[in-house]
Amino acid sequence: MRLVASTMAVTLGLSGPVALALAPGAGATSLSSARSQAKVLLGQINRMNGEVGALGQRYDKAKITLAHYSNEIANTKNLVAQIEGKVSRGAAQLRRDVVFAYVTNGASLTNNPLFSNSGADLGATNVYTQLAAGDINATISSLKRSRVRLTLEKGILRAEDRHALRVALDMAHSYHRARLIQAQLNHTLAQVKGQIATFIAQAQAAAAASSATQLASAQPVTGFPAPPPDSKANVAVDFALSMVGVPYVWGGASRSGVDCSGLVMLAYEAAGIYLPHYSGAQYADTERVPLWDIQPGDILFYGPGGDEHEAMYIGHGMMVEAPYTGAVVHITPVRLGYGFAGLGRPR
Repeated sequence: MRLVASTMAVTLGLSGPVALALAPGAGATSLSSARSQAKVLLGQINRMNGEVGALGQRYDKAKITLAHYSNEIANTKNLVAQIEGKVSRGAAQLRRDVVFAYVTNGASLTNNPLFSNSGADLGATNVYTQLAAGDINATISSLKRSRVRLTLEKGILRAEDRHALRVALDMAHSYHRARLIQAQLNHTLAQVKGQIATFIAQAQAAAAASSATQLASAQPVTGFPAPPPDSKANVAVDFALSMVGVPYVWGGASRSGVDCSGLVMLAYEAAGIYLPHYSGAQYADTERVPLWDIQPGDILFYGPGGDEHEAMYIGHGMMVEAPYTGAVVHITPVRLGYGFAGLGRPR
């Protein structure tokens, strides 16, 4: 079998350069060589899929952060508008106080009984003057406080705008990098033929068999008790299964398209349980489950802190997942390799 010579490299921000290579053939390629190439290629494919998954979940995390900043920006703008209104009212009040003080102590002095030339009225005149001056000082003090707060809130608003812009740029960057990686992956897979493709399929089947054996032979672990079962898990599983065939969409969370964390979020939302739209946050918000106690509805997480990918266990060694761009929600055997981080059960 003659192999097409091809060496491809793509630089990843998460873990450096990854080179995908198919060595040129020299006549008939030996079975051992093809098997070796298949093993290397499969490892690189799994790694690249992990990178794309991590970027997808970073995208979801950025969406949550952006929504937070957008909400903060809206609240701060409302607060700024309220303070500006208070400053405007304070300035107007100050003008009225000054005019009133001038009129009562100046132009209308002789017409105001409080400010007559009678010595008997002197005490009342002093009291009135102090009250007028006190009103002015209080208004000036309030106006100064409002202007200081307005300056502070405008500074906060500018910082929130900058944060939101950085988050949006990070989202776009993650999406662009993932598309490049996925394009390289698809190009590489298109060149896999003959014995190498067969060996890759065999390796994947062996990995699935190993996961099934590991799942079936799992035993209780001292110091790692199982959390209570989730009474609403069946509702979540039914919803997730109803999504089979829905296309994978970055950041998706609807029947038009979902990503891995969007699928699980919607499934548990149908069961009345809120989970954030980010696998790392879902990992943090769920209880760890020992493998021997795995039950339908439990979530399988992949990557450090569950930040690369997730799927839902549906029983009998199977799980449902939204895998990657270009695929659809499907049912597949449980995978306990590929960076498996652990099980989670919603509280």
